[in-house]
Amino acid sequence: MILFHDEHLLAVHKPSGINTHKPDRFAPDGIHEWLSRRHGTLSVLHRLDKETSGVLVFGRTRAANQSLSRQFETHVIRKSYLLLSATRPSRVNFRAKNIRLKSGHEETEFTYLEPHGDFFLVEARPLTGKTHQIRRHAAENGFPILGDTQYGGPPASRLMLHAHRLSFVHPQTGEPVTLEASVPEAFENNDAVTAAREFRELIFGGETNAFRLVSGAADGFSNLIVDSYDGRLLAQWQTESVDPSVYDRLGAQAVYEQVCTKQKRTATRCVRGAAEERFAVRENGLTFLAGFGEGLSTGLFMDQRENRWRLLQMDLRGKTVMNTFAYTCAFSVAAAKAGAVTTSVDLSRNYLEWGKENFRANGLDVEGHEFLAGDVFEWLKRLAKRGRRWDMVILDPPTFSTTKDGRRFQAERDYGALATQAAALVTRGGTLLCSTNQRTLLPERFEEAIRKCGREVTGLEFATVPFDFRTAAGESPYLKTLWARLD
Repeated sequence: MILFHDEHLLAVHKPSGINTHKPDRFAPDGIHEWLSRRHGTLSVLHRLDKETSGVLVFGRTRAANQSLSRQFETHVIRKSYLLLSATRPSRVNFRAKNIRLKSGHEETEFTYLEPHGDFFLVEARPLTGKTHQIRRHAAENGFPILGDTQYGGPPASRLMLHAHRLSFVHPQTGEPVTLEASVPEAFENNDAVTAAREFRELIFGGETNAFRLVSGAADGFSNLIVDSYDGRLLAQWQTESVDPSVYDRLGAQAVYEQVCTKQKRTATRCVRGAAEERFAVRENGLTFLAGFGEGLSTGLFMDQRENRWRLLQMDLRGKTVMNTFAYTCAFSVAAAKAGAVTTSVDLSRNYLEWGKENFRANGLDVEGHEFLAGDVFEWLKRLAKRGRRWDMVILDPPTFSTTKDGRRFQAERDYGALATQAAALVTRGGTLLCSTNQRTLLPERFEEAIRKCGREVTGLEFATVPFDFRTAAGESPYLKTLWARLD
């Protein structure tokens, strides 16, 4: 993804489908927020539409921000976009311009380049930088962009508009700089699988090989979710009309299949390749053991990847972390790798043993950490009576569960009471990390419940799904996480 970086600038190849910055506090991160956590403070100097891919530059110093802002404002910077259209432009070289009451003067130069398979390749050079300018000018001149249904273009696997090249003067050296983002493979193969795979390839490198490859309708498959575990695919069909031909297009070493509808949930079965019991995958440089034949889940909730990454970045040396509903202890592994002494609590001894295997796979001595088997709600009461406290308590309960005394826990109804119980075990100045995948629990209500945990909340940060868990238009992310700093 990184095209260029020095102490002044950071430039990336932004994938199609990610906002430049998040539109509201409960939305998934934009590329700006995601990069800022990894590379420090970044300034947004220009923007690309969510569905437009290509070169995006951020400033890292005040001098760089001032210089590039001035270059953008005076149109010194040269921008070249590539687009595909199902209609050939009527002219080879021409300029589209107009004056709109709200956005002001708009001007774009177009050059028709060549036929491109069944479509036509066009270069666009915006001379001004108004919202959707290229898209509107292309449509108004009779060649709407492929995939741009908002402006009359035919449907496609993605919006076929790409910020191919950006040229400017380096703010420090004064030397000319030209940055280029390679032409998307989807331009060559207008296929949903190609677009989905290319999106992930831009995000993930060797540090992570477990991710969501197909995220339902957001990736062009209304009834299919596919997770990739180092090339082993788990296909979850939300319909009983399974289409095995999709597997040919996915090109995996092994495919496991499961039907998950409201009426039916089948056991996972291997339908292609050789079945394996457990195998190692990588996430943020950590190793986790996964498997498809041990219950309803695989041993790793990949939608929590960003939260575990954040734990890894913390200096937790000398700190204590309690991970409740620990499952296979992935949060505990991340916290322990960052230096914490961890306590993992789960009802299942088998899952805690799996968790210990994850510790060992990362070179962590399990003897230095605590594993408590039993009902989490009972353990919270018992530990409170003992006066135990932790610098961080992690809550990621199942949406529904039954306590030891037979009482049913429902996240939408009972999360506030659980948070209050857990908050009592957090040291002053410590953190309560709360997460839920209950779709019907709105983020505003979830936040309100955490604020009423019986402690003063001095800081609160919201997070949701990572980039690969894409959401379709009009759909809200199901995962809600709050990092709460307590008095």
